[in-house]
Amino acid sequence: MDESDWHNIAPATDQHADNVRRASTTHPLDFFRGRNHAGQYIFALTADDGCRELPRPPKLNGIDLSVERRLSEGARLLLTLEDREQFDIFRALCRHLLDATADQPRGANGPGLRLVLRRLADWHNMLRRRRDGLLTIEEIIGLVGELLFLRDQVVPRVGVSGGVAAWRGAHRDEQDFALGALQVEVKTQLSTSDHRLLISSEAQLDTAGSRLLLCHQAVARTPAGGGAVSLNALVDDLTQRSVAAGPVILEQFETALEGCRYVRREEYDEPQWLLIDRRLFEVRDDFPRLTPVMLPAGVHAVSYAILLSACQSFAVDLDKTLAEGLA
Repeated sequence: MDESDWHNIAPATDQHADNVRRASTTHPLDFFRGRNHAGQYIFALTADDGCRELPRPPKLNGIDLSVERRLSEGARLLLTLEDREQFDIFRALCRHLLDATADQPRGANGPGLRLVLRRLADWHNMLRRRRDGLLTIEEIIGLVGELLFLRDQVVPRVGVSGGVAAWRGAHRDEQDFALGALQVEVKTQLSTSDHRLLISSEAQLDTAGSRLLLCHQAVARTPAGGGAVSLNALVDDLTQRSVAAGPVILEQFETALEGCRYVRREEYDEPQWLLIDRRLFEVRDDFPRLTPVMLPAGVHAVSYAILLSACQSFAVDLDKTLAEGLA
């Protein structure tokens, strides 16, 4: 979609009606694009039923979101572009909503409208995080994962001072932890995610003469309690331990958090995270990976994904392996 898809539609002649066209002739839901009486661009989804007790739509800068109630349990969700300078965001948002609902059953506008409201909330949170400098959910999960590994596996073995020194991911090293003769890369994802491990560069799984381990962790969002912990609570716990270890260690830990762009915010009190699974693999021999020597001349900065299932034959005992590496 581009601006002509809206601009070529004349403004509505009736102030109580809109001039619209179907957004897509093949889409299963009744999305419409058009212009209102003021000439503003609009995007709408109408449902005749299934819309009781809808969540309130979020607020977006330059885009008005409203829900108009209809007879019985019907509703119309209306997006109105108020600031023409925000058209690129408006267009991207409309395209995202179409793509996110493309697999809905034909005519399932009620459930589709609820899904759209959830997607709008996600979009709002994404824009707010970008504006306010908040970590993304993926960044939060990654940081929670490294701190869980630091708290559970590293500090008990080498102490707080040794653990803070071993945490190298915060300083943008290729691997997250350097433990004696071991290099450990920690990959953390939601337990509901497809089990693919995202590798950020061709050097991340390059052993380069050291013993390299890959730790996969799965976490779930849960209510408070039962071992679940928020990002802020994890940081508070490790901060208290660093205070007890002395001002130098505390400064090193705080510097590492700054390297991860962590600044304490109340938004990080939720959600709570619970560790569901933790497995360790040794990167050796024909472990599925790319390394610098495998790439053609001139190719670099490669990112890729590997299937967790392809790593199973390289699984090692976590406690035994870490003990050996620190012996």
